[in-house]
Parts: sequence; C-alpha cells; structure tokens
Amino acid sequence: MSNEIFADDQDGKVRIIAGRSRENGQIVFPLPQGAEEADYERIELPPSGTLWTYTVQRIPPKNPPFVGINSPDEYQPFAVGYVRLGDEVMIEGRIAGDPDSLEIGMPMDCVTISFPTANGAEMATYAFTPANGSKL
Repeated sequence: MSNEIFADDQDGKVRIIAGRSRENGQIVFPLPQGAEEADYERIELPPSGTLWTYTVQRIPPKNPPFVGINSPDEYQPFAVGYVRLGDEVMIEGRIAGDPDSLEIGMPMDCVTISFPTANGAEMATYAFTPANGSKL
C-alpha cells in the first residue's frame, strides 16, 4: 500500500501519482488505497500542463480548519486552480507565485512546496507554478 501523491522523476521534475482503472482505463486522483488499490495501476502524470481555471483567496481563512497565517497584516493571498495534465485528467492544487499574474491557458509545471501542519511541523506537497518562459 502506498500513500504517495507525488514523486520526482529522473530529470528532477515533479509528477503527480494517479491511478488508471484496470477495468475501463479511467484515470483517478488520488490513487485509491485499501481494497480498491488492486483495481488500479499506479501511473505518474505528466510534469507539465495547462491552467484550466483558478480562484484567488484574498481574505484570510478562519482557524480552524485553516492551518497557516491568517493575520490580516501577515496574510498573503494565494491561488488555487485546476491544471489539465495530459488529455485525461485535471488536478486541483495550490498555485505558487503571484496570483495576479495568472492567465487561463498558460503552461504550468508541477512543483513541491512546504506546507504547515496542524501540529506546527512542515510537510511537502505538490503545487503548480507557471512554466519557464511564462509570466510570473
């Protein structure tokens, strides 16, 4: 059983781990766990895609359940969006960088970012960032 959601490939690029149904070929994210896991083949999605849509969180979320800086003086707005990876799937994720520089349709790369946990530790998670040569 695996609980990975991303991996680095040999070129140092980040790839999101998904599952392909052994029955009908449908791609799902995240890769199912437990009893369902045997019904899916583990696959790595392309490391780059296209921004399909996004929204910007400009107002600090309330704690809980939000974990992070929510003080109006220290809070930095962030974007969350859907990125199309290949022809089969769109993945929702945080978009790193300046949210005011985003444009629907721009090329995006999958990256890792550090994210605070409820116990004050940090964990690595996936995010997207405009690809080299894009604005931002």
